Amino acid sequence: MVFHIFRSRETRLRQQCREWFLAHRHRLLAYARQQADSMTDVELLLSETCRSVAQVFCRGGLPEPELLPYALRSIYHAAARQRARNRRRVDTEQAYARAEEPLRPVPGAEPDSGLEDVHVTLRALLRRLPPELAEVLTLRIWEELSFAEIGRRLGLPESTVRARHAGALQKMRTMLAEHNHAG
Repeated sequence: MVFHIFRSRETRLRQQCREWFLAHRHRLLAYARQQADSMTDVELLLSETCRSVAQVFCRGGLPEPELLPYALRSIYHAAARQRARNRRRVDTEQAYARAEEPLRPVPGAEPDSGLEDVHVTLRALLRRLPPELAEVLTLRIWEELSFAEIGRRLGLPESTVRARHAGALQKMRTMLAEHNHAG
């Protein structure tokens, strides 16, 4: 009996929440579009806000007149977090793009293997790296594993994997610079 009462209350609250969102959907969507950089971000903002408002609504944490300002604040803060994530992602991608330099083939680096010059050069340089650095770089670049996945696979902390990756890239840059000056 108690379960039935609780279930009917939950069903009623869900229905009220759905009605509230239907009544305010245009305003929420317009505000999310103003705050977001792309339509994908708009969808993410709205889904995050819907979850947050539904939780508050079902807990009875706010009276209905205060739900709209709460939802708009939620969108605003979620958009700020999304912009920060996007900015970090773009900065990371640009850092990797700046780190890439045009490669010239290394003399004696398997020229008849049929691989492109870049791959031949990278393989030759990779063989010159210490094995622990070469392994991390191989897993990161060719197998496209995250730092956490590499750490789990090698039984290392993620910070160690990141440090080895950075060290490997730095050594590769140094070897490329030496090669370019020598060539």
